[in-house]
Amino acid sequence: MSGYAATLEKLVAYYPKKDYWTELIYRIETKPGFSSHLGLDVYRLKVALGLPSTAGEFVEMTELALQAGFPAEAKSIVDRGFAVGALGSGPDADREKRLRDLATKSATQDQRSLGQGEDEAAVAAKDGNALVNTGFAYVARGQFQRGIELLDQGIRKGGLKRPEEAKLHLGIAYLRAGQKEQAVRVFKTVQGADGAADLARLWIIYATRQA
Repeated sequence: MSGYAATLEKLVAYYPKKDYWTELIYRIETKPGFSSHLGLDVYRLKVALGLPSTAGEFVEMTELALQAGFPAEAKSIVDRGFAVGALGSGPDADREKRLRDLATKSATQDQRSLGQGEDEAAVAAKDGNALVNTGFAYVARGQFQRGIELLDQGIRKGGLKRPEEAKLHLGIAYLRAGQKEQAVRVFKTVQGADGAADLARLWIIYATRQA
């Protein structure tokens, strides 16, 4: 299986078909030891690749983003689902509209409290966890530079529950900000056996193919 996955990585590097990417990501996320906590990060990669297409995928990612405390990201995903016609017209249309309303309301409330959360994270926290979370919340809102600054501060402060995941998020932030070379450098530092390093490697393949 590891040899097959390595072959798929070579295929997507040179022939980035969606079918190859879908199979490769499936192989990565079903590896023994892959952390379920990285489910949202799997979806982030899929979104960058343009893979999600079903109502179930959009709903699940929206719910995961809300649970993780990133309502702006949840709103972005559910809005995309409606824009492409995957949400809002099937048998679960009413539920999907309620989910969109929840994401919109939560994103508005989060915007009001984001500055306060940043101050508390910077001043009161003994570790960098709050800084990392607040930083990625800024990234989800498209405020990349501020998000990168806070993510970097949180990583340097240390004491993180999931340090490799934090570096993965910093790499994603740099890539979304258009700083591809810096993103790749950060992705290369992600280690561990929980799946974060595997995802970072796939992000590198994706990033190196971007103009």
